[in-house]
Amino acid sequence: MKLRLLALVPLVGCAADANDVIVTLQPEVISSQDGVLGVHAVVLGDNAPKESQAVSISVDYTDRNGTPHTVAPFDGKTDKSGAIDASFTGLTWDGTGTVTVQVGTKGPSGEATFAVLDRTPPVATIMAPATVRINTDTTVNVHVTDEIGISQVWFEVSAIQGQGGQGQRQRSTVVASGSTDATIPFDLQVPDTATVGQTVTFYALAEDLSGNQAAAMPVTAMVIQ
Repeated sequence: MKLRLLALVPLVGCAADANDVIVTLQPEVISSQDGVLGVHAVVLGDNAPKESQAVSISVDYTDRNGTPHTVAPFDGKTDKSGAIDASFTGLTWDGTGTVTVQVGTKGPSGEATFAVLDRTPPVATIMAPATVRINTDTTVNVHVTDEIGISQVWFEVSAIQGQGGQGQRQRSTVVASGSTDATIPFDLQVPDTATVGQTVTFYALAEDLSGNQAAAMPVTAMVIQ
């Protein structure tokens, strides 16, 4: 009899440990434009639901640049079915994380991992003068921000009509260094054959390191002597 009792004790303990906390995430892959993660956990003891268990849910979240981002933990108690639900927001940086569900201070715990994919485009703004002078160099700045990093910025000026015909559009491309906040200058020159009083339009398109693109609001300027 003693031998049989010794054999049963570790088997019972292993079965309980294997089914203490079950964690489910929805979704497991999050869009940065949404940034919301739902957590559903079930606490079991001896394969039966455990009601009114104090539970703390924490999120360890790091973006792809290696920067950690703080997410406030959630504390609550399990319901009659041994379940607890929580929702976390602000997961807007491309990266990965781990959700840990801890029962009490010394109780069992469970984990699940998630990923956040960058779907947020950069924000580009053209900062241009209201007028441009004939035969004069002019600098137009494009300000771009992105939470991950800026890859490229394209700049274009509508054709400047000169005497005797239509001029050519001016285009430029700058490969950014991955900065999250940059002001990029673009230079242009209005030819001395340009028509005074015509309107020139500036365009800009920015791309971030994840390939998301966004166009700036076009800005116009008038050609003066």
